[in-house]
Amino acid sequence: MSQPAFEIVNSILDIWKIAIQAIMFLVLWAAAFRGKKGKMDGIAAALFILANIGIGFLPCAAWVRYGVSAFAIMGYAGIRYKKQIGKAVFVMLSFYNLHCLGYLMASSIYEKIINVMMKSLDMMQDSYLQEMYHCMTVGMFCLVFTYSVLFVAMVLILYRLMKGVTIMAWQDVILLSILNFVGSMIANVVNGLLIVRINTDAFVLFDEKPDLLWKIPMIALCIFAGEAALIYFWQRYRILLAERQKHFVEEQQVKAMKMRLEEAENFYGSIRKVRHEMKNHMANIKGLAGAGEYGEIEDYIRRMDETMQELEYKYVTGNAVTDVIINDKCRRAEKAGIRFDADFRYGGEIPVFDMGIILNNLLDNAIEACEKLETGKGFIRLSLKRKKQFLILYVENSFDGAVPVSKGSPLPPTTKQSILPGIITEHGIGLENVRDIAERYFGGVNIKVKGDVFHVTVMLQQGEVGKVSK
Repeated sequence: MSQPAFEIVNSILDIWKIAIQAIMFLVLWAAAFRGKKGKMDGIAAALFILANIGIGFLPCAAWVRYGVSAFAIMGYAGIRYKKQIGKAVFVMLSFYNLHCLGYLMASSIYEKIINVMMKSLDMMQDSYLQEMYHCMTVGMFCLVFTYSVLFVAMVLILYRLMKGVTIMAWQDVILLSILNFVGSMIANVVNGLLIVRINTDAFVLFDEKPDLLWKIPMIALCIFAGEAALIYFWQRYRILLAERQKHFVEEQQVKAMKMRLEEAENFYGSIRKVRHEMKNHMANIKGLAGAGEYGEIEDYIRRMDETMQELEYKYVTGNAVTDVIINDKCRRAEKAGIRFDADFRYGGEIPVFDMGIILNNLLDNAIEACEKLETGKGFIRLSLKRKKQFLILYVENSFDGAVPVSKGSPLPPTTKQSILPGIITEHGIGLENVRDIAERYFGGVNIKVKGDVFHVTVMLQQGEVGKVSK
């Protein structure tokens, strides 16, 4: 093979590498931003290809090409994913690390093949140069092929490990990128030492240290394994934190429901007490009437009326627990200057405990949203309707118009601070629990925003169907 033919093949292999890199970069990008997939994300891969090919025609080092590519992609990420720029940084560092590790492992295989093939050549033959270029072509093909296989395998493993990543804070990026940085630096150092010019001689690393032909790939493999393990345990840690937080909130809700049950019991106990004492009250009123103390009778009746009003519910729902919850939220809302209206009649279609959790969460969220408005401008509307075998619960409330619902997320993130140290609240856990209960009854939660009105619809399938899934 002649030198021009070798250069043509080498150019083709370079284009092959760039194409593989672009595809693998897009795979990593999709893994990190899979919740935000769209046709526009192909721009990131296009920028990578154009930057690599364009800079490749210039006489500059490889790091310049990758630097320009990273700059272009970070600019794109800054425009489209402003709040998740840290995740984009992690994708770039992971990509560069996998590229370096794959190339490092493939280089050892290339050196081994070249050494074996070159030993069989005779420098005294006229065809030595052609055979040398032939060997180098075979070696380069094996290098690029092995690099591609290793690169694709590592990217696919990371793709599966990064499944479900939604939010990645800067501390997560730093933690997960340590081995990416270490792997890239080690690869660069080793590549810089493969062939070192010393005056008229050359120091060839693998010739001087042949044992490094297997040690270096093992080091690269261990770095990748460490990165993969770090991502895996980080994912498990996130799941455990979410479960811990959800368990804590569920405990709080159980306590709240117990309090509501106690309130209901106390309320009806007070009613029974008043009914029991009614005979005495009537006897007292007859006595005052017989004595002609009509002024005292009026005052006595006024005090009785005040006592009865304290025990009177504005909304009667058909269940003691939902009576307490709705009227308690109504009093809280009206005290804050929030208009409250309810059309709710509960027939026990699903367990009152689950219905209580739904009402508590939705009404608390509605009240908190209205409390941010000026007094008198907030309103809450609650209604429960039935359509065939479904219960449909509607909650509408006014709010300040700044709804933080993000793309790819069915629920808005909470604005509350976590009271548990070490737990980062990603979404309103209360709404997540409402959604979990709805799904338990083969229903769902739908959230809509129209102007400055927040609409939440919860659909529940009544009857035995929901109970089976528990």
